[in-house]
Order: sequence, then C-alpha cells, then structure tokens
Amino acid sequence: MRKLVAIFGGILTMTAPRAVFAIDATDYAAGTGLKTTAGEAFGETWVGANGSLSTFIGKNIIQPIFGLVGLGFFVLAVYAGVLWMTAQGDPKKVEKAKDILVNATVGLVIIVSAYVLTNAILSAVTSGSVT
Repeated sequence: MRKLVAIFGGILTMTAPRAVFAIDATDYAAGTGLKTTAGEAFGETWVGANGSLSTFIGKNIIQPIFGLVGLGFFVLAVYAGVLWMTAQGDPKKVEKAKDILVNATVGLVIIVSAYVLTNAILSAVTSGSVT
C-alpha cells in the first residue's frame, strides 16, 4: 500500500505543474477585466504602456528598499570610520570599527548578489529562455 501511495504521489508531483500552467495567464486575464480593476485600484502608474505587476513592485517596493540598504551601508561605514578615527590607538575600538566595516560590506554584497540572482532567475522564467 505504501508503494502505491508513493507511486501515486510521485506521479501527482510530476504532473501537477502541467495542470497549473494549462492556460496562458495573459489570455485568461484579458477576458476577466483584471487589468481594468487593477487600473482603478492602483491608478495609471500600474497599468501604463509597460504596466505590469513586476514593474509596479520593482519601482515602488524594491527600489526604495535598495535605497534604504544603501543608506544603511553608508551610515555604518561612516560610523565605523568615525569610531576608527577616534580610537586614539585603542586596539579594541580599531578592531570593532574593522568588524563593522567588514560586516557591512559582506551584508551589502549578499543583498546585491541575492538581487542579481533573483533578477536573473525571474528574467529567465518570464522570458522562457536561459540566455
């Protein structure tokens, strides 16, 4: 019985994505009035010439978040620099300033890398090619 359930589960797992993508989403949304509703709800900034949900999220959510990340990195870098300059030869303060700079830089690299990787994956998925 367990083997039968495992086989059925495996088949279901492999075929379920095909059932989900059976309809082209753009053709389905065209006849439902969703774009008109979105235009009424979000205004013309969402439904314009390039109006799509990904453009709306990119311009109104992701860009401000990256602005805050950059501001946070700048504040940490300035704080570490001031701490280092005012250390007066105290090795503990110098080490703390170095740690702050290294951690802020690593955090910035991780966030930017995550954005680049996510953007590349989403571009490949939405365009249908892996170039």
